Amino acid sequence: MPSNNLPDISSLKLSELKRELTLYGIDSSNFFEKSEFTSALKNARDTLPRPSTTYREVGPSEEELRAAEKAKQQQQQQQQHKSSSRSSKRPSTSSSSHNRHHHHTSSSSTPPPPAPAPNPTTTTTTQSNNNKSDLMNKKRLLASRSPVTALQQIREHPSGKLLGERNNSFLPGAPFSFALMGSLQENDAAILRIPDGVCLKINAASVDRKSMENFLLQKGSIGVSLKVSSEENPALLPIWTFDKEKSKSYTVSDLGVEVCGPRTVRLLAFMEMGFRSGASVDLFVFGSVGLDRNKF
Repeated sequence: MPSNNLPDISSLKLSELKRELTLYGIDSSNFFEKSEFTSALKNARDTLPRPSTTYREVGPSEEELRAAEKAKQQQQQQQQHKSSSRSSKRPSTSSSSHNRHHHHTSSSSTPPPPAPAPNPTTTTTTQSNNNKSDLMNKKRLLASRSPVTALQQIREHPSGKLLGERNNSFLPGAPFSFALMGSLQENDAAILRIPDGVCLKINAASVDRKSMENFLLQKGSIGVSLKVSSEENPALLPIWTFDKEKSKSYTVSDLGVEVCGPRTVRLLAFMEMGFRSGASVDLFVFGSVGLDRNKF
């Protein structure tokens, strides 16, 4: 639960928002709008335990992970060098000791051979595997605290005046549900940012029966289409259309869309109508957020 002595999120500067998100272990490198930072921080304060002092107590950053990996590699090289030095000195010392002992006491038994030196290759391989495992666990922890954010800004047309926004964030393990406000303008699409190591699944979409029936009373109205675009293909392409003449159901449940980060995608509820009256309905999308199984 959020603490009463925390500063109000709306009063924080962008640098302060980034710093506090880092304390929670949340990767904000994919955020661009300030509203995305504030939404993610609000969700973190409401759902995550408050970190006591530093980011290291919550989870390391990518820079810290790389620095730790480099330091461990240097330490391994130093240990390997020391081990090789000891191995090269041991036979000479043992041989000299054996000769002196044989010279003074020829009747004494031969001393036992020196213990074999550890294999540097085996030691290095074991340490490397342990380091990779630690690094993977830290990346998994970082991904588990990085939310998928969905932002749709609602504007007045043709003036472009901002009227409001729909802004949500979803941590791995959470169900995904977002209401898209229908529009005739492609720049009204919602922007979804998916962090590294996180996957978003969109399985179903629906429209409210009563709202759609009222919308279809307008002359020339046809229905609504759910459109998607990606960084690789910025064109908004329809993946489901509710058509008053052809659709038998107000819901589709077999979309099967899965996107893993780091990625940015757009979702648009495009109003299909003959006369552009500006009326619209909400189109609801449903799915889940989880970790990328191919990475962890």
